[in-house]
Amino acid sequence: MTSRLIFRDEHIEIRVPTELEAPLHFEAIQASVKEISAWESWCDTGYSLEDSRTYLIESYVKRQRGLEYRFCLFDVASGKIIGSIALNRIVQEYKTANIGYWIRSDFTGRSLAVTAVQAISRFAFQELGLTRLEIVALAKNQRSRRVAEKSGAFDEGCHRNRLYYQGTPEDAWVYSLIPGDLPQKLV
Repeated sequence: MTSRLIFRDEHIEIRVPTELEAPLHFEAIQASVKEISAWESWCDTGYSLEDSRTYLIESYVKRQRGLEYRFCLFDVASGKIIGSIALNRIVQEYKTANIGYWIRSDFTGRSLAVTAVQAISRFAFQELGLTRLEIVALAKNQRSRRVAEKSGAFDEGCHRNRLYYQGTPEDAWVYSLIPGDLPQKLV
């Protein structure tokens, strides 16, 4: 059984959300739809409460099957969902996975994504036995690239046509993390 809580301090908690928290998830996305949709094709103005509910149900099923591990960042003071981080594209044969993340617009600039990347990396290495994680960010997504760099990830360069975004192949920067890359303490 894997941990449902992967980080907690006096400000944030990073844990598996439940289906009952769909309204909180939906509200966080609505508060950030403009910023998230600039980089994520699943997010647009038509995103609904039912989409959040479906996402959380699918998260449970995928976690049970070991296909994906999705967590949300919760603000301890308000209880709001303030972001999300996930391990996806897990390949057990090679002990690899991708990391994806977003932070609610009114909570950016606080190194929350950096903390989340480091927390999910520890979870991946220690609990899942993975040995390589990748962060793949669209070349134009400076903020996401900066998170990867601040997290201690190794810059492997810009890969041509690495992502397919809104019907178009796009260049993307690839960053990798292996167990020795993580700092002793979380940021």
